[in-house]
Amino acid sequence: MSATNNEDSWLHTAETGSSANEDFSSPLDQGAASIKSSLPFLQRLQSVSIFMSLLLSPVAIILVSIWASSLGGVSWKEGESKRVFNWHPVMMITAYAFMNAGALTFRVSGTSSYQSSVGLAPKKRGIAKVAHASTWSLSFVFGIVGIFAVFKSHNDKINGYIANLYSLHSWVGITVLTVYTLQFVFGILAFGGLLSGRSRLKNPVMMELHKYTGTYIHILVTATILLGIQEKEGFVSCAYAVDSADLMPILNYSKIPYTCKISHGLGLVILFMGLFTSFGLARFPVL
Repeated sequence: MSATNNEDSWLHTAETGSSANEDFSSPLDQGAASIKSSLPFLQRLQSVSIFMSLLLSPVAIILVSIWASSLGGVSWKEGESKRVFNWHPVMMITAYAFMNAGALTFRVSGTSSYQSSVGLAPKKRGIAKVAHASTWSLSFVFGIVGIFAVFKSHNDKINGYIANLYSLHSWVGITVLTVYTLQFVFGILAFGGLLSGRSRLKNPVMMELHKYTGTYIHILVTATILLGIQEKEGFVSCAYAVDSADLMPILNYSKIPYTCKISHGLGLVILFMGLFTSFGLARFPVL
């Protein structure tokens, strides 16, 4: 939306009232002034956070590719189920990287309703909408391929069959994918001009719900990926042998298997991407 959100309008109203009667300073005026004075710092901090998150997106793709290579590489052939499975983390984290970029599209382009509410005029919103929809579409495609890789590897008649959907990671993953799909379809219908016969659904409630759900899904996907990394590390076995109390684990860092070092680093990158993006999407004027 190009217009200022209703819930942010109190800020501008308070500023107007304060200038009209400088002798009277209500708690609302004082609160608005305090928020306004803190916005430049918060905006700069958010800009740094957004930059760091976008910078970590390709780093995550590189690390998961190295991780998959250390696990034997990838394949799509029958009888190579372990290598087929390796497509799953590669596709899922690639999907997450595109989703991450898509979630921050409006912030980076300066076209979000939040930015307009704090004095940053929206521009090129149409291009931002296309970029947002395109990145989430690619993320959806990568996610579907990643899910299919799991089922293909678990149902390999040459290597033997493995049960599907037996772990917490898989249950959470399917749930998150379902919510993601609903969010994706709703976004296309509501804001892609396919609903109500109009160019878009002009409903601020729906817009706020869409933005909240998108941010929440990003957090859920972050947690799901971390669960998946932990589950895979359990199969690889990241523990090392010790012959005494391990009181200084940092001294035994070299004993951690190479594959686990990569996956540990990947997990930390995913964690920080989630933190940076969540902070970048926060709307601090709404207190």
